Amino acid sequence: MLVRSCRPVRLSLVSLILASIPVSQGLAWEAEGWQSSIELGASKTTGNTESTNASARFRAEHTTVDWRNRIRLDAFFHEEDDETTGERYVAGYQADRKLGEHDYVFGALRYERDRFSNYDYQASATAGYGRRLIDGERVRLDGEIGAGMRQVRIRTTGETDSEPVGRLAGNFRWDISDTARLTDELLILTGSDNTEVENILALTADISSRLSLRTSFTVKHNTDVEPGVDKTDTITDVALVYRFR
Repeated sequence: MLVRSCRPVRLSLVSLILASIPVSQGLAWEAEGWQSSIELGASKTTGNTESTNASARFRAEHTTVDWRNRIRLDAFFHEEDDETTGERYVAGYQADRKLGEHDYVFGALRYERDRFSNYDYQASATAGYGRRLIDGERVRLDGEIGAGMRQVRIRTTGETDSEPVGRLAGNFRWDISDTARLTDELLILTGSDNTEVENILALTADISSRLSLRTSFTVKHNTDVEPGVDKTDTITDVALVYRFR
């Protein structure tokens, strides 16, 4: 319960620190203003086996000269023979404050609820340093390192636990052409009790100026789970993406 009671104070301090840092105008964000997208995917099979898959993702990014704010909302559902076998929700928010030509500091919040994992939920609040490692015309790579706190509730016992965690993250984008791009998002949160890893590899092809087709492969891994629970889950998804501003 320590994380929950201290979170408002900690977030206020992080916001104050980020806002007080002097800014250099060197690093350019992708574009100023709002950029958002909604992604929807679904499939259904009938016959000897009946199954339904559904996924939804929302991404929003707001940038100014000094700041970049990013919002993430994900939902995934799988049902087979009228029995739910997969249900996962993820919410995240990150604020980046520019430091110099390639550097920034960040504060990040993340919440994950997976009905079939080892944990009822995993919630974290972290802060740290980020750098644009590759800044080419078609290839970009951001790396981040930080630390914070994580709170979890174990499904089998109902116990709530909190611990300090380290954070490593990477965001890669390769514009293969004017209408196709490959992205990879890596997140590692490591503590003494568990290390959670999430990687999302995606290939996106534009159909029009606002509509795209996206194929993604998500891997989620926890190093410490109860007996009988798989450490690694994967999701392969094909979806339509609508972009708006």
